[in-house]
This record gives sequence, structure tokens and C-alpha cells, in this order.
Amino acid sequence: MRGFLVTLLVLVVLLVGADFGARWIAEDRVATQLQSQLKLDAKPSVDIHGFPFVTQAVAGEYGSVTLTAEHIRYRQLRDVTLVADLGDVTLPARSLIDGTVRSIPAKTVTASAQVDPTDLARVLGVADVTVAPVTQETLDARRASGSTAQKALSGVDPSQAVALTSTTTVLGQQIRASVIATFKLSGGQIVLSARDISVDGGDSSGAVPSAVSSALRGRLSGFSARVDPGALPFSITATDLRAQDGKLVVSGTAKDVDLLGGSL
Repeated sequence: MRGFLVTLLVLVVLLVGADFGARWIAEDRVATQLQSQLKLDAKPSVDIHGFPFVTQAVAGEYGSVTLTAEHIRYRQLRDVTLVADLGDVTLPARSLIDGTVRSIPAKTVTASAQVDPTDLARVLGVADVTVAPVTQETLDARRASGSTAQKALSGVDPSQAVALTSTTTVLGQQIRASVIATFKLSGGQIVLSARDISVDGGDSSGAVPSAVSSALRGRLSGFSARVDPGALPFSITATDLRAQDGKLVVSGTAKDVDLLGGSL
């Protein structure tokens, strides 16, 4: 019995290894074809989800596939990450075997463009910037810091605002500036409108001289900008904008898309 169990275990390991090996070959061939068809500088990452892979390959149907293309340059941006989550992908096994992948249809696609903070800092003309979502508690605390903030943040919806923090020098003193900015999509571009600025941590009146605080407020307009993250993959229209994992993320969805029929 023990020998049988050992043999069975070895067989399972071999089968799992073969499954992962076949998955890697398929992912590599799809990535190569996408790089060529979409004219990417580097091979994208392709992840075929679900186990086992072989049963999906035999059927030619894959429930979930993720495509990731990093370090995309677009206009003033140099490090955009494009991600596409694909649902119900059809790809015949013969195409994977002979490497002739001519079409990759998917019933659903959610695509996103992620703007790196380094790129955002370059657009804003500052040394660095961090990006974080805004909560109602954040807005309430800022409004309580004074009448100026209360007026500036009146009517701001936290779901349509972002917190930007950056190091800057004001009147010879280096400080961390905290900005609340609203955002929206306009023509596929991110429009940031700075609403309030203060020394990071809230009320700046006791932390720095009043002259520095006043001068900092004069920098507010410098945190307003238009950022063009580029077109989403496969001609998908951008419909959503959010702050996520320290980045600004533009996304959209589409149905019945051929991956090799679009462009990045």
C-alpha cells in the first residue's frame, strides 16, 4: 500500500508539472503573438488562470486570462502599465501547438491604464508625489482645520477626490505638502483640480511659520493638471477613474473583443 501511494504521489507531481509546462508554453506563444501584432517594445505578461490547464486547452476555451504590458511610453508619461482582464477566451489548441495564433476572441474585457506616481510628479513639476484615496473622515478633518479649508472643500465627494502628498521647499523650509484634489475623466484624460493644500498632518499653524503656510497656499494651482494616460487596450472607452495602490487608474469594459484586432 505504501509503495502504491508513493507511486501515485509521483504520478500526480508529474502530471501537475506537465500541466504547468504546457501552460507556460501557451502563455509564451500568445505573448509573442501579441507583442508582434500590437507592436509592443517588450513582450507582455500573459496569465492563463484556472486548473488544470490541459482541459481548457483541449476545449479551446479559457475562463479567465490576464494580459499585462508594463513601461508603456505615451506622450508626457514614461511608465504606464496596461492591464486587461479577459473573460471567456476562445483559442483552438491547434493554434497553440503550431504557434499560428491569428485571433484571440474574448466575450468580456476589463482594461485599465495605471499612471505611476513618478510620471504624475513629472507632470506636476514636483520632486515626488504619493497618491491615496480620500475618505469622508479625511475631508471632515481637513474642513475642521479652518474656514479656508472648509470653503475650499465644500461639496467635495470623497469618491471623486484624491490625496496627493509631495515634498516641496517653501521660503527655504522643506515640508511635506498635502493636497486634496478632485478628479474626473474628460476625453479620456485625467483632469486634476486642486482644492486645498496644507502641511502634511493637517493644521499647519503650529508646525511652521504663518508666512510659510501662506506661501504654501500659493502653490495650490501647481497641483492642478491634465494627464493623458493614452488609449486603453483594444479601443475600449475609459469610463472609470480611481486611486488604487498608490496609482491613478483609468479603466473601461467591453464585450466581444478580438485581442489581435485592437491596439495598445
